Amino acid sequence: MAAAMLIPAKAKARGRADTSVHRDDPVQKQSRRRVDRAPQTLKPVASPCGRHVAEVIGGAVYVDGRRVRTRVTDGSVLVLAPPIWRRDGRAVAWIERSQGEARVVVIDGVDDRVAPLPLTLPAVAADDRVFWAGPQRIVIGPALLAPRAVATWNE
Repeated sequence: MAAAMLIPAKAKARGRADTSVHRDDPVQKQSRRRVDRAPQTLKPVASPCGRHVAEVIGGAVYVDGRRVRTRVTDGSVLVLAPPIWRRDGRAVAWIERSQGEARVVVIDGVDDRVAPLPLTLPAVAADDRVFWAGPQRIVIGPALLAPRAVATWNE
């Protein structure tokens, strides 16, 4: 008995060569495209008590109609996680990116017009959100029980 095995030639195994590209053509690198973003606007988020509203209009964060600035510069921000209110409606927090820096911003004392407390984050994933874990404790991550960062503060 005779057994035969067919082995394709290397040229056939690789497929046909693309004759439109020559080795003498210069290699063109594709550069990153910078897309100009329109200023970000998000729907207003009402506090649980209904007395306060946080919103993002034109790349700026407003709480009760008052613009909240976390830095001296007047640049716009990209809100990565929308504002989330504490259960009592007296504090709000969100994740933002401005000037290449990601941070979580907390306003603890909306009634008293307390200054924002910006906390720098080492890294932020696309699915990260802010969760309130106590009166002065927040968890940043995809879920409350899967934290990537935890922040606490005193009044």
